[in-house]
Amino acid sequence: MQLNGYWFEPRSSARHVATLEVGAEVFSLLTEGIKTKSGLLAELSFSDRIGNTPRRVLFTDGSVFETQDNDLVDEMQAMCGTEHFLSKYVHILESQWRWVLASVVCLVLLGYFVASVVFPWAGRELAYVVPAKVNESISSGGMYLLDQQLFETSDLGKNKKGELKQTFAALLKTLPDSEFDYRLYFRKMEGEANAFSLPAGEIILTDELVGLAENREQIQAILLHEIGHIHHRHVLQQIIRSSLISVVISMATSDLSALEDLVVVLPVFLLESSYSQANENEADDFMYEQMRNLQMNPIHFANILSLITQDESDIDGTALKYFSSHPETTQRIEGAIRKSKEFLGVGGVF
Repeated sequence: MQLNGYWFEPRSSARHVATLEVGAEVFSLLTEGIKTKSGLLAELSFSDRIGNTPRRVLFTDGSVFETQDNDLVDEMQAMCGTEHFLSKYVHILESQWRWVLASVVCLVLLGYFVASVVFPWAGRELAYVVPAKVNESISSGGMYLLDQQLFETSDLGKNKKGELKQTFAALLKTLPDSEFDYRLYFRKMEGEANAFSLPAGEIILTDELVGLAENREQIQAILLHEIGHIHHRHVLQQIIRSSLISVVISMATSDLSALEDLVVVLPVFLLESSYSQANENEADDFMYEQMRNLQMNPIHFANILSLITQDESDIDGTALKYFSSHPETTQRIEGAIRKSKEFLGVGGVF
């Protein structure tokens, strides 16, 4: 067997035209027709085959023989007993466009599976094992950042705030026992009727949303919806998903202080209202269950959603954004109307 190529001396980039002659167990290297070195095949080592790139045969003195005769190098490896099973089949896959295409498709499907199944599952599971003190640190830090970046001091009067806090306190008394310490805050956010919830139980109502509501029940519906997000740890789930690798490392090493750095993700998440459809449905279901316990008509939720989204032409501009970026708002309004009919005994039992 004879391979043509170039020989590189040890620690030199100069190349020489060379021929590598291979026998049953021995080899000879000839440069310009003169035997330069010889030895046993077992002394040689080989680079892996990658596409049609040149292969390298490495000698014990550090010199290198480079050749384009990939198939012959494979035969040499087989003779030496150093052929790599995995490398061989990787090359076969690389050489067949159907396998390449199939690999790309599998990679895309795997990525989709990880993003749509693994990450949400991991976010849910980890959100329920994160210690309460981490929730509190993220919430307190998040509140500080929100006040610095998004919020202004509320203009609501003392009486109005007191009335809403009484409504909130009365609402909390009707809920099942919870590990969360729910608290209500008021902020101004120019041009946005909005409400936010933080992981440790804080709920923030904007002046614009309070001014938009027509009655106490509409505010109660919004509060119950936000409590649903907190109860199911939706905010923390989304934060964890966005920084999953950091979270896993932190929990594996018991360095929980690193989790508190996730607070920087919170303002962006809340501003974009990036709950998933499943999260919204879960928070709605929690709200409907509590409304049923309170004998409250779900039409109030449909009405406040309709008010928030009444000027659809202005949703992407300056106006009322609380549910404009939440998924399928129209379907959720229709769902609230159906629940209302069931509550009134029309078309079912609520």
